[in-house]
Amino acid sequence: MQIGLVGLPQAGKTTFFNLLTGLGLPTGYNPAAEVHTGSAIVPDKRLDFLSSLYKPRKTVYARITFNDIPGVRMNESGARAAKLLDEVRSADVLVQVVRAFNGSADSASTPPAPYRDLVDYGTELILADMDALEKRIQRIKSKPKVKKEAQEQLAVLERMLLALEQEQPLSTVRLTPEEQAYLAGQAFLSEKPLIAAINLDEKQLAANDYPQREQIAAYAAQYDIPVIEICAQVEMEIGRLSPEEREEFMADLGLTESGLDRLARTAYERLGLISFFTVGEDEVRAWTIRRGATARQAAGKIHSDMERGFIRAEVFHFDHIYRLGSAAKVREAGLLRLEGKDYIVQDGDILNIRFNI
Repeated sequence: MQIGLVGLPQAGKTTFFNLLTGLGLPTGYNPAAEVHTGSAIVPDKRLDFLSSLYKPRKTVYARITFNDIPGVRMNESGARAAKLLDEVRSADVLVQVVRAFNGSADSASTPPAPYRDLVDYGTELILADMDALEKRIQRIKSKPKVKKEAQEQLAVLERMLLALEQEQPLSTVRLTPEEQAYLAGQAFLSEKPLIAAINLDEKQLAANDYPQREQIAAYAAQYDIPVIEICAQVEMEIGRLSPEEREEFMADLGLTESGLDRLARTAYERLGLISFFTVGEDEVRAWTIRRGATARQAAGKIHSDMERGFIRAEVFHFDHIYRLGSAAKVREAGLLRLEGKDYIVQDGDILNIRFNI
């Protein structure tokens, strides 16, 4: 999963990036428009428990890749803007870092206006998509003869453009699979899953309040945008502490989980992703799949041979082994099942694939 950290300059994107990845990149203006890339494990207490139970030689967590993308105005032109817009388009999900904190050395001295910044960025995504659609429509119409398939494609594009003109992001436009096929190879910005990360200062975090919070909540509800609230600077400092000190400081701030925990969980929900596990003495591992994936598709995630030669999946749920304490007791309780290729894998399932090739 690739997450693009986007937003206006001086919103704290690189500080948030450092928090998520554990890197210590310099913050502030980035004149070279360099895109920083880093990754982090997806925290999962279930995997922690399974690892402590099986004591494998290796424990493998799912990973998220983060791209810290410098601020760019969607109406900018030139090589810099084109490069950064390509980075935005390549992300699986966008996280807009929105400044709510009051000014500091790395930020503008102007008062924060997080609602305005959130709405303005959404408007820029819409304008960029309008420009791309208008050019594509014009290319089709400029041909001497428009074939039937192109006419059908044109109808879809014009319906999408109408939605944008009415200030509706493309994520609100419902298309059939046939209509979506006309858009193969196209990546529109306002159709991408978007998460708003409101970057607070320590006082706002303690007060559990910040400017324009109610307006942000109403806007986010209207456009189905999950909102997480973070204090990137403080959480980054907490991350440098020992586990015992970290837990104490988080409790003092009223935090039950880290910014990475909250973002990973929100991104999984936004993208419709779940985790299943494989366990053994050699390896305990978390695997990421789409919600609704079958056992055979999950087997293919592990290895293509398993999908091709799939016979059955031995399945039990994490909750069962957590409650009973061992796989043997799960089996004794009759909670281990044999499932076929069409079984829909559930979040927290533990699979052992039987296959033959």
